[in-house]
Amino acid sequence: MGKRIKELRKERGVTLKTLSDAVGIAVSTLSGYEKEVGEKGYRYPKIENWRKLADYFKVPVDYVEGRGWSQDDVVEFLLFMIANRYHGFIYGPFSVEVDNGKVFKYGLDKVYLNLSDDPKDLPGYKEKMKEYLEQQVKIDDNEKGRKATHSDDYLQDDYYDDYFDELVGVYAPDDEVVRQSLIDEIDNPTIDLASVLGGLLPGDEIRKIETAYIEFDFNDVLLEELHSRNETFFAFKKILLDNIKSLSDYAFLASIGEWWEMQLSPEYVIAKRLFDELQEKKFDSKMASFKVDPYKASKKNIDAMSITSNDHKLLFEIVAHLLDENKELKKRVDQLENKLPK
Repeated sequence: MGKRIKELRKERGVTLKTLSDAVGIAVSTLSGYEKEVGEKGYRYPKIENWRKLADYFKVPVDYVEGRGWSQDDVVEFLLFMIANRYHGFIYGPFSVEVDNGKVFKYGLDKVYLNLSDDPKDLPGYKEKMKEYLEQQVKIDDNEKGRKATHSDDYLQDDYYDDYFDELVGVYAPDDEVVRQSLIDEIDNPTIDLASVLGGLLPGDEIRKIETAYIEFDFNDVLLEELHSRNETFFAFKKILLDNIKSLSDYAFLASIGEWWEMQLSPEYVIAKRLFDELQEKKFDSKMASFKVDPYKASKKNIDAMSITSNDHKLLFEIVAHLLDENKELKKRVDQLENKLPK
């Protein structure tokens, strides 16, 4: 909590006195809010003061309360990933392992998934087991009536839910078929976060970060440097903030959960958000080029398709015809609008 308030204050260049005057809370009280639990002078805010601070900083109450990851925590993680993007299998700064810039979805490798004693712990177990049971168990009308005498409006899906454990005991007692199917499906997919960052950040800025941290041969030394929140850290934080919109989405930051074995790792959640942001950036870039010259942009995209040269030509002719029609239609609409009374 205290770190979050202090982080927001330092980020905005706001003194305790300025914040006190703005929200009507004494400097000594605010100072107590910024201390850690057990530290002398520590104070816990009242509900109304949480709201005042959240409104002042324009962030959700959840964020100022300390939920999720702080902006600085995410920046630290991203800087660590950039500095280690060419390294092999390493431990990240928080909970999961990363491999050559890739982040594991569940924070565990496939070996661990294979060693899991109870398939019920695997994500998607019940849904996958229901699919398996639906293939194995043939329910005729008599069986439905016998199994569901309590319900006049019986549905087949209810059958698998109501008798799930019983059916598993009969048709899949060791769960092995479903276990292997899940492991093959999960296979702990990863997101190449290093490549995503390469698409969001200018190349020269990435090189600056790599050069600054290249002297650290051991990860624990690098993490100690990042944790120190020194001048270098804040200079690179500004680079990330200038290029990554998600870092300023405090509702998203507050929503990042903790890691519990088969839950999505928080690092993966962050990586997925940045991946989506990169796709959005690419789409916006395509749309911008399309607005400037739709014919040129269309030809470029068609030429990139894996089709024959004749198909390239035919497809472009069709698209060009549609663009011509659209241009004529817009011209007619404009003419009609000009005839309307003002």
